[in-house]
Amino acid sequence: MPSAQRAQALVIRSAMRTWAQTLHDLLDISPLESRAIVLDESVTNPREVIDGVIALLAPAAAQRGLHPSVSVDQTVATLILADSARLGQIFFHLLNRTIQLNTLGEIAVVVQADLLNAGSQRISIKLMDTGSDAVHVAQQPLFGPSGDLAFAGEWCANLDACLSLCQILAQRMQGELSVASDSKSSTRVSFSAPFSVEQWGPSAELTSNAQASLFAIAAQSRDVATSTSSEPFERRYLDALSEEGINLHTFLNAWRRSMTDDLERLSGLHRQHDIDELRTLLHRLSGAVGLVGAGSLMDALRSASAAPEHETGAIDLLIERGRTLVTQLDTAIDPYRSTIR
Repeated sequence: MPSAQRAQALVIRSAMRTWAQTLHDLLDISPLESRAIVLDESVTNPREVIDGVIALLAPAAAQRGLHPSVSVDQTVATLILADSARLGQIFFHLLNRTIQLNTLGEIAVVVQADLLNAGSQRISIKLMDTGSDAVHVAQQPLFGPSGDLAFAGEWCANLDACLSLCQILAQRMQGELSVASDSKSSTRVSFSAPFSVEQWGPSAELTSNAQASLFAIAAQSRDVATSTSSEPFERRYLDALSEEGINLHTFLNAWRRSMTDDLERLSGLHRQHDIDELRTLLHRLSGAVGLVGAGSLMDALRSASAAPEHETGAIDLLIERGRTLVTQLDTAIDPYRSTIR
């Protein structure tokens, strides 16, 4: 098949695998604590899993006036070792729960990754309310009488029971599952777990830069600092988010707070000689700036995270470039509309 059709077929296959596992557990009347849950790990494309679940639940979301939008960070590996059906099942229940408890709003799915070592990363999936008119409502059936006829019957799934299953699955994956108890919190649910990486992918070849010299990174930072007073970024990344329905004001407010906190932490951390924590923070920052299309700074931060040495001057320049980027994005959005100026 042509590559586009093949990619679509893989997403459909992932969706059916997730639905089969979910349906099996919904029909299982045995107590949850008595079930034998064994993970069947295989090479998995996390993007296919996420897209498959979105395809399954998009009709239910549309019926409630909701629009799910997905942002997968470039640092998330192309292939990981995981039980794809169980991973999809967790995301299915978390997204369904968010859909059931909200109406007339927007749901943002944000997928990010933190480097653990040369062969693994921690992947996190967060579901957030980004619509200004998001409202919490009473629990509704998974697929009600007005649901898509492709789903025969009505599924009055108990959200708490499904959440308990997700907690067990998260523990089996040595991960964490968090549900917001504060109704004012924008992040409704989040899941994270460590995964072995089978293929980083063209945008996340971290190991290839393991021997990169920080002197080169410092030189690159100085070149940028002397050649221009701004930090280059691709506006089409923000345009794409806006076209997907993401409220740029809400998105950038959260992004700015996270960046400012991490840059402040980085400012003091590299003087404490905590190499592992420093590398983790540099890698997280590279993913954050990549999210807004700051490719040059992303590459510099990623190279620094894998460099064997960390000179103070080079880190200071990276911090300065990060702060410049934050300042630029403060004025990049039209104050009256969610668009790029």
